[in-house]
Amino acid sequence: MTTVRALAPYFPPAVNGGGPIRTLDALVRTAPDRMQVEVVTRDRDLCADVRLDVPRTATLPGGRRVHFVDTRGVDGTVRLAAAMLSRPHADLTYVNSVFDPQFGVLPLLLRRCGFPLSGRFLVAPRGEFDPGALAIKRVKKQRYLDVARASGVFHGVTWHASTELEAAHIRAAAGPDAEVVVRENETTLSAVSTRVPVRPSDRFEVVMAGRISPKKRTHLVIEALAQVSHPVRLVVVGPVDDVAYGRRCVAASAALPEHVSVEFRGAQSHRAVLDRIGAAHAMVTATAGENFGHTIAEALSVGRPVLLSDTTPWSARVAAGGGEVVPDDAWAVTLDRWAGQSTAERVRRAQDAADAYDAWRSSPPAPHVFEMVLGLH
Repeated sequence: MTTVRALAPYFPPAVNGGGPIRTLDALVRTAPDRMQVEVVTRDRDLCADVRLDVPRTATLPGGRRVHFVDTRGVDGTVRLAAAMLSRPHADLTYVNSVFDPQFGVLPLLLRRCGFPLSGRFLVAPRGEFDPGALAIKRVKKQRYLDVARASGVFHGVTWHASTELEAAHIRAAAGPDAEVVVRENETTLSAVSTRVPVRPSDRFEVVMAGRISPKKRTHLVIEALAQVSHPVRLVVVGPVDDVAYGRRCVAASAALPEHVSVEFRGAQSHRAVLDRIGAAHAMVTATAGENFGHTIAEALSVGRPVLLSDTTPWSARVAAGGGEVVPDDAWAVTLDRWAGQSTAERVRRAQDAADAYDAWRSSPPAPHVFEMVLGLH
């Protein structure tokens, strides 16, 4: 039986890491039955000090195993390295980060130093090579990329991109000769949309789901609301992973006019986020870049249009009926226009969003990325 070892900073029941967690969960659950898949991950959620309520090793349906490792301190890094190198050695090692010191840098260094990790090595940057993501801590990231290329750390690695655009970003960062497999991210979302009824309201109800961080550009939407003339309530769902930036967003929300409110609800379960989006009229994201954008798919799946920046793979589908692509200098005017819509218009927009989701899900799936890399399809 073919063995696959997936290395990921976070895995369910962790939720704070956002879309990459759900991507990996779907990837593991949809792997072909002839593959033995195990996951090595942290035993704590993003920004959390308390251990997840899980055993050291959990078994998923289909015999998939998840090893939750205490990675704190030097001893934790040693434990993690031992888990990565445990026997039997995998036919494929799947790495879900480039810049995470323990789950991105460490396995690549172990491989470069000759430790037996796998026959094939597949790395998914998960949007870390997007220009918007690289702009954050640019100098530090660029130094690592320069050293990695020069020392051969990326030599022989296969890269997983979810779109052709991400493939171009990978080659720009890792080198023009990088071997890239393009396969859209797996999802466990429903095959057809759930058309949640639209609640009539004089106030425009909108949700922003995801980490509160410079990459997500939460501030761009909050600051734009200062210029909106119609009543709006924005609910922000997600953890703060940059304390100073979180304070900036809270301060911006406190300065808004009385007819506009912002509520910070913190991290919530996947189901709670979906319910929150379904209770709103639309979802909004001003992200600086996404390799996929799970929350966008999730909003469309419950029939909610999305207002988004032109930095995700969803621009064409959203522009065709799933919402609106918003230039950075047009957030205020766009939000005000949407806030002034009638109930009938909101119902029509919801139907268009659900139609966009159904059109996306009707596309025939490609082979699983593990099969593509191992030549088993």
